[in-house]
Amino acid sequence: MELTDLKKQYFVLEKRHKIPSFNAVNEDFEIDKIDKESDCLIRIVRKIMMEKIVNTLQFLDSLTNPVNAPRIYHSYIKSMSVEDRKIIEGIYDVLAKVSLDSLALEVEYNEKREAELIKEVFKAWQDIKLKLGEIIKHMSKPNSEGVKKEKSYYG
Repeated sequence: MELTDLKKQYFVLEKRHKIPSFNAVNEDFEIDKIDKESDCLIRIVRKIMMEKIVNTLQFLDSLTNPVNAPRIYHSYIKSMSVEDRKIIEGIYDVLAKVSLDSLALEVEYNEKREAELIKEVFKAWQDIKLKLGEIIKHMSKPNSEGVKKEKSYYG
């Protein structure tokens, strides 16, 4: 599907359901990657938005439950502050609710409910993205106080 056609179809949905503008949603969720025509465009938009939500949930889950977390996160996890943990839990709770709401739409299509969820996901993302950015900034410069660093010899 051409981008201009996608924008036209989205504009119709935007006016009908008062969902956020194409450009606003596209900035955060890259909906311009939709490449096929569908009678259920609003559902495809919601699914693309949910991809980012689910990926973010998995990322946050690896921080709070680091059993199988990638090594790149370990120094941050070891030095994570109580405040960061609270922020992560708050973000996780918001995104988990949205994710569970989305599951109901996987079972039964309803255009109006799809639109409501798009609005809910968009608002939730706007509310948490600055906090998430702070967590990521802290990850790049973990607080190493209290983390015992020992050199050991393996041999």
